[in-house]
Amino acid sequence: MLLRNLKLCVLLSLLLLCACGAKSPLGIAKTEEFRALPPRQALFVVPFRTVMVPPAVAEPLFDTFVDELHGRAAQLGRDAFEVLILKDDLESIDSAWLAARPYLTGEIFGYLEDSGARATDIRLKTRLQLHQPGAAEPTLVLDYPDGLYFEHDRASLDAKRLELAQRVAAALAAGLWGALMD
Repeated sequence: MLLRNLKLCVLLSLLLLCACGAKSPLGIAKTEEFRALPPRQALFVVPFRTVMVPPAVAEPLFDTFVDELHGRAAQLGRDAFEVLILKDDLESIDSAWLAARPYLTGEIFGYLEDSGARATDIRLKTRLQLHQPGAAEPTLVLDYPDGLYFEHDRASLDAKRLELAQRVAAALAAGLWGALMD
């Protein structure tokens, strides 16, 4: 028993050391056409597309992401840009109107729950794309994979789904905000 605990402590210590020096998995790509948003500009956010992602993950991820952006904008005060959610599908919005405004699309995909008798591993991938006036392609792309592993006797699946959704939303909001303010 003592040897098993010692091995576990060594393993956890190594994982913590690796995590401290590890680079964030958030990938950010800007094109030459990317421009920081001017103050008081509206940023339109399209609800994220999902591919085989449970609503218990997709809905809080999107809601938390938008809440994070609203919170960051509130800190800037009157110089902040406004975050507005587009309720309609992109296909139903006038393309000329959309092309004249900055808007953000997102995807949640690659969702996997690998559950065993005692533990579950959850993984997902997300991507944000900023479309700006005058650019044919997205000017900013953020890719973020994440996941977590938990033992069933320590947490519930619902709690861990929510934790992952909130963690991913916070990371995406921070990455987007940093890129927009650069």
